[in-house]
Amino acid sequence: MKRALIITARVDRLSRLQIDFADYDTIICADGGLLIAEQLNLVPDILIGDYDSAKQPAREDVIKLPMEKDMTDSEAAVDLAVSLGHEEITLLGGLGGRFDHTMGNIGILAKYCGRLHHLAIADGQNYVFMLSPGSVRIPRSSFPYLGLISYGDAVCGITLRGVKYPLTDFTLSNATTLGVSNEITEEEASVSFTGGRLLLVLSRDA
Repeated sequence: MKRALIITARVDRLSRLQIDFADYDTIICADGGLLIAEQLNLVPDILIGDYDSAKQPAREDVIKLPMEKDMTDSEAAVDLAVSLGHEEITLLGGLGGRFDHTMGNIGILAKYCGRLHHLAIADGQNYVFMLSPGSVRIPRSSFPYLGLISYGDAVCGITLRGVKYPLTDFTLSNATTLGVSNEITEEEASVSFTGGRLLLVLSRDA
């Protein structure tokens, strides 16, 4: 299964990243993400962007996007990775800074929810992904907190085990903070649900 790492122009808590870059077949830099790649001593395979936030690299293979377009450079990079057959994609960064960009990046998760094997947004403080109905097991890791957020009116039939605050056949609306700041207390947590789209946030304090 092909795996892609997409590096954005902003990655919070860069020094606390816990990612094995050797796990990825392709590294894509979106616009100013090249500057982050250089800090991480990574050589990207693909460069894409409109280069409004960084100088365009002096490479002939840059995919130059127009500045006026209907999507961000990050979304264009994810679309490109999908078109190249990648089924596991990590978007590095994009959770801090301008809040509209953060919410837009969550929209990318929604766009491909249920269509890829795995799509996540990660930085040194958070690891975020979205699920369609079904079940998943989440191993305990260096992220002590597990947050559940409904992306839509409600997520139905949530059963949550292996955590400090378990749930059974629960309906989680998007008008509550009940799902935040849970903790995985066993070797792994299990989450299952029957309806809606569920945003999962693994996080740690700054």
